[in-house]
Amino acid sequence: MTNNNQLFHIIWTTYNEYPVWDRNGCWKKLTDTYSKLRHQNISCTLSHDLPDEYINKTPQNNRILLQEKSINQLRIEIHELCRENSDRVIDGLEIKALHINESKVEILVLSNIKVLNQKISRLKSKTSSALLSSKYTEEFSGNKIWGKGFWYSMILNKEDLAIAMIQNGFSKEF
Repeated sequence: MTNNNQLFHIIWTTYNEYPVWDRNGCWKKLTDTYSKLRHQNISCTLSHDLPDEYINKTPQNNRILLQEKSINQLRIEIHELCRENSDRVIDGLEIKALHINESKVEILVLSNIKVLNQKISRLKSKTSSALLSSKYTEEFSGNKIWGKGFWYSMILNKEDLAIAMIQNGFSKEF
C-alpha cells in the first residue's frame, strides 16, 4: 500500500438498527467471514470486538429502512463524494468494494488510519444530507438517517484475498 494507506472494512447502520458491536443485532455472517479470514491467516485490527454470540433480537420498530431508489442514489452519491477533488475532506477515498442494503452501508476502502474517522464521518454526514434533501424524503421520518458511529476492521495483510472473502459475504448478510 502506498502513502501509508491500509485496507479498511467499514460498516455503518441506519438509524435505530443494531450496530455491529451490539450483541442484540444479527451479524453472524460477519463473524463467520472474520473466522474465515483468521483461518487464512489474515490479520485484522477491529475498532470494536465482535460479540461471541448475537441475540438476533427483533429489530426496533422505528428504525430507518432504505428503499431501492434511495439505495441506488446513495451508491452514486458515495462514489461521487469519494472521487479525487470532489470533497475537501473525503478527497480521493479509494473504494475497493461497496455494498448497501436496507439497513447498512458496507465499504472496503484504502485510507490512512490518521484521517479515517474524519473521512467516514464526513461521508456519513454528506450522504445523510443528500438523502434528506432528495426527492425520496417520504421514506424518512425525522432528521436522522444513520446510527451513531461506525465499525471498522483494518486489514493488515493479504488484502486481495481479504477483499474477495469479504465481498463474498456481502450478498449473504441479512
